[in-house]
Amino acid sequence: MNRSLIVLGVLTVLACGAGYWLLHHNLSSQDAADAALPSLIENAASVDRITLTNATGVLLNARREGDRWQTEVYADNGVQVGMFPVDREKLATLVNALSQAELIEPKTSKASNYHHLGLQDISADDSLATLVALGGNGKSWQVLVGNQSSVGNKSYMRIPKQSQAWLSDRAISLPMTNSEWLQQPILPFDETDLSSISRVDGDTWQIVRAGSDDSFVLTGRGQNQALKYAGVLDAVALNLAGLHFEQLLPQTTLQWETLTPMLTLDVNTAYGHAFQVEVAQTQENAYLRIANATPTDYWADWIYQIPKFNAEQLNKSLDDFLLEQAQEEAQEPIRSYPIDEGESPK
Repeated sequence: MNRSLIVLGVLTVLACGAGYWLLHHNLSSQDAADAALPSLIENAASVDRITLTNATGVLLNARREGDRWQTEVYADNGVQVGMFPVDREKLATLVNALSQAELIEPKTSKASNYHHLGLQDISADDSLATLVALGGNGKSWQVLVGNQSSVGNKSYMRIPKQSQAWLSDRAISLPMTNSEWLQQPILPFDETDLSSISRVDGDTWQIVRAGSDDSFVLTGRGQNQALKYAGVLDAVALNLAGLHFEQLLPQTTLQWETLTPMLTLDVNTAYGHAFQVEVAQTQENAYLRIANATPTDYWADWIYQIPKFNAEQLNKSLDDFLLEQAQEEAQEPIRSYPIDEGESPK
């Protein structure tokens, strides 16, 4: 075979191999460059610190201890007033979204245009950005998350200290307040865990049940009267166990004695917990606090601002459970009596 043909063939193979390597290398480099937070996806499981900060201050400063996430809680003046559990599902969703986020379209690199995307530094008073900082296993990541695009529901992003702003390929959901991602509902019990509930102020009543699969029954006064509808007593436990709060407040924030009392409930669970729930109100808001709980119960150290509608759902009197006498009589079947028709006319 002609020697020149052999050399040409070898060179062709080498060129093709080099071309494939360069193409593959460039694609890999491009994939890595497109990631908003490179290496996070490989280290997502090790993240144990998440801090969210905006122009108003720290929104969330969460730490993982074992399998439990807690965050620092701040008063309006920015002073830390305690720790409270965080909704783990929301944190997991955030880490997952950031680990997979890609920067798909470059936007402005001029600082004067950042405000259009909500990506000003959080040191600016009118900044709409949230600085997301993650850490774990000796690594850390930071990104500024701005507005969502008007088309496609995707978030704008910028790496701090870098001038280039980007459109990412997904929306990043973040809390608006310090309380928004805290663990809900207030009580760590399902309605089936509650064994007795007693109103101990004003129009007193008590409901109890023998087991989690049983319905509540009235004890004492009213127990022999008909209920308005099946499940009216069970609804009390359902409303209490499912009660969410709008804002978490340290007990020193409010002077409880200045509020207007609404109700006081003594509550017992099937696991031996016994505590008292107090609800009071102002003209605009309703508040709840818990007394006589175990000191280690995280949910007993706070005042909770709750929706007034939910407060009214708990504010039940005995008459709210019982069928009125007139209604009860109206629902009784009409009795029939034999009619003496007398002698038929001849």
